[in-house]
Amino acid sequence: MSRHQIGGFFSVLMVCFLATTSSAQLTNAQAKRMEAAVPHQARVSAKQPRKVLIWNTPFMEQCPHKGYSVPQAEYAMCLLGEKTGAFEAVVSDDVAMYLPENLKQFDAIIMNNSNGQWIRPTEADMPKLAGYGSNIDAIEKLLRQSLLDYVAQGGGIVAYHHAIGGNNDWPEFKELIGAAYWGHPWNEEVGIKLDEPAHPLLEAFRGRDFRLAEEIFQFRDPYSRDKVRVLLSLDTDKTNMTVPWIHRKDGDFALAWVKRHGEGRVFYSAIGHKTEIWWHRQILRFYLDGIQFAMGDLEVDTTPSTRAQEAQAGFKSLFNGRDLSGWRGNPKLWTVEDGAITGQTTPQNRICENNFLIWTAGDVEDFELRLKFRIDSGNSGIYFRSLERKGMEQEALIGCQADVSADHRWTGVVIEYTRREILAERGEKTRVTDGGKVEIVGSVGDPKELLEHVKDGRWNDYTVTARGGHILLKINGTVMCEIQDDDPNRIVRGKLALQVHQGPDMKVQFKDIRLRQF
Repeated sequence: MSRHQIGGFFSVLMVCFLATTSSAQLTNAQAKRMEAAVPHQARVSAKQPRKVLIWNTPFMEQCPHKGYSVPQAEYAMCLLGEKTGAFEAVVSDDVAMYLPENLKQFDAIIMNNSNGQWIRPTEADMPKLAGYGSNIDAIEKLLRQSLLDYVAQGGGIVAYHHAIGGNNDWPEFKELIGAAYWGHPWNEEVGIKLDEPAHPLLEAFRGRDFRLAEEIFQFRDPYSRDKVRVLLSLDTDKTNMTVPWIHRKDGDFALAWVKRHGEGRVFYSAIGHKTEIWWHRQILRFYLDGIQFAMGDLEVDTTPSTRAQEAQAGFKSLFNGRDLSGWRGNPKLWTVEDGAITGQTTPQNRICENNFLIWTAGDVEDFELRLKFRIDSGNSGIYFRSLERKGMEQEALIGCQADVSADHRWTGVVIEYTRREILAERGEKTRVTDGGKVEIVGSVGDPKELLEHVKDGRWNDYTVTARGGHILLKINGTVMCEIQDDDPNRIVRGKLALQVHQGPDMKVQFKDIRLRQF
């Protein structure tokens, strides 16, 4: 149903959720407070007439918790469009709206606390979907792909509070929104900080952190600052951290973010449980700006937080995610697959010597390298400060390598193959003397326990830092080994490269390769 005119409270408002006493009915007093609080002007003018879908799920079935403010949020969202002229709002709980021909009319979808498995049609929905067959599973698959395509091709998503709990059996939906729900330890006043006070989407808060009484979520994978640009997060120094059910151990409790999905834009905020949120002036302004971003009218930087911080620190990307520009290697062994550099040997492409993909933009000396790796089989490594040999020598490159292997024998080890050999096993802290002798001088952890931080068959973060004679390896933030190389004959500068190893068939992948040189 369309909300074309939103003047007085009862002129167009349809109160849809009166089935239980747990659903918070919108009152005249609440409506008046919202009407007084909404901004009267959008931050930017719309580039063209805009239409958004305010998507509700059946409140009784999907959102039975006391306190969810679906009617209040719906009214506030409609007011934002009506008062500012930024968009026309269409409100619906009809899953047929997610058919491709229906979605194409909208510039953005506002997911109004829409939790539950709402993408799956019910038997009651089937008459409206009769033109697509009678198989619910097949129609659900169609609707899922339609939503993903809509965003990837330039559509926008605005999701708040428990919209993140929707479709929790659908991994691609979690990736689309940016996280998975992991409970709400807090239902009290907490401290909220602005992660980037100068970010355009935070202008409503004028650079100042704030306190808010609200139901506060925590999130789990696929949430990562490598994937989203975090705007707001819990201020743990100004929040009661003794409450039960706090699962995250890293202190990273993001509360709002933006991200890209293909050509589309996603804005999520965990704020939106309590009814009084919907007449909070700053939050209404924040949400209007988020809607304008999602529609494509307000341009903002969506570079994931980690990348943005790395760029400020001087990191540069060495891989564009599309092809092997800037790298040199055998195209039969090295390709780009699913956005990752892929090294693979097969029965048709066997090698009798180790092979390398070499970065061509210069040599490295003192640096920090960050990348993600995934190894399905075999043995691989990251060569650094390596010398290239053109003759008939056994190894085309010689130099230090940060190792990884599917069987974990070499994971987190530094070796200088054909030269000084193993410089540090996983768990070791070593010193290479001025005579080239390797001495164990300490430990960074039990080798078996360190492997617990490595995710088999999945993406892992690898960090290699080299400053002078000091070398440090980390996998997923955990130190694997550490070396102090005082050998005057050590190689101090050379090539950076990735390796595929001779022997049984193998496959290794690398992505998100970033380098900072000191």
